[in-house]
Amino acid sequence: MTARQSLITDSVHVNGVDLAYVDKGEGDPVVLLHGFPDSHYLWRHQIDPLVEAGFRVIVPDLRGFGESSKPQEIDAYDMRTIVNDVVGLTQHLGIGKAHIVGHDWGAAIAWMYAFLMPRRVDHLAVFSVGHPGVFAMPTIEQRRASWYMLFYQFPGVSEQLLRRNGWRLFKEIMGAEGDYQRYPRELAKPGALTSALNWYRANRSPEAELRVERNFPPVLAPTLGVWSTGDKAMLEEGMTGSAKFVKGPWRYERVENSSHWIPLDQPELTTTLLKGFLGTEKPAAMPTRRRRL
Repeated sequence: MTARQSLITDSVHVNGVDLAYVDKGEGDPVVLLHGFPDSHYLWRHQIDPLVEAGFRVIVPDLRGFGESSKPQEIDAYDMRTIVNDVVGLTQHLGIGKAHIVGHDWGAAIAWMYAFLMPRRVDHLAVFSVGHPGVFAMPTIEQRRASWYMLFYQFPGVSEQLLRRNGWRLFKEIMGAEGDYQRYPRELAKPGALTSALNWYRANRSPEAELRVERNFPPVLAPTLGVWSTGDKAMLEEGMTGSAKFVKGPWRYERVENSSHWIPLDQPELTTTLLKGFLGTEKPAAMPTRRRRL
């Protein structure tokens, strides 16, 4: 990533990896989490407007992406491990409670962060990817849409096929969506493609589907779910069906004229939605714990 394409301000060693991150502004903290095959740079259109709106904005390169560490082991990308990366980063920055925003895999991490550690989440905003409870039993239509997840399961083979003939297959899968011109350059860096694909191998393999937890704690934070009509990978039912897992206030926004990459295709709308939602609702009551006698 060139200097022009990097907004990174610092890095920290947490949970066994080095995480590069952006930390700008003052006020209530907002953590923005990217997905595949992005980096913090996905959120470049939202960072400064949120800072100007009075938020402290933290945007990490999640493990395996951007300027952060890229372990090559599949089990290094278990979702609980990555959630702990975010916990470690926020603790390092002295943040106890934050607004959590995620897109794609970042949304999956945001969901898990919210229901595993409700006291650390103020508001939750998820783009494109719904609650893992919905995706635990995908419809055949969703399986067709996310066929590429199965293709990514073959270590070594997937890498060779995606790179072959000037990244032809990868470019066909991506189309002209997201930062499609930049992705091959980033994934060509040592270890980058394998680390990115390992997110799928650790969490969306057929074996992983058999291990899915069925009893999810409710999400207590006010939650905004955003899905776009041009999304070729995720169906609307994945987001609308997430409402049943949210105990706090739920809001759904359906975005027109956007691919899966809503923060890039509709940057002003994304910023407007976030500024209008974060901090505007009260969370559901926290469950009380009985004291042991």
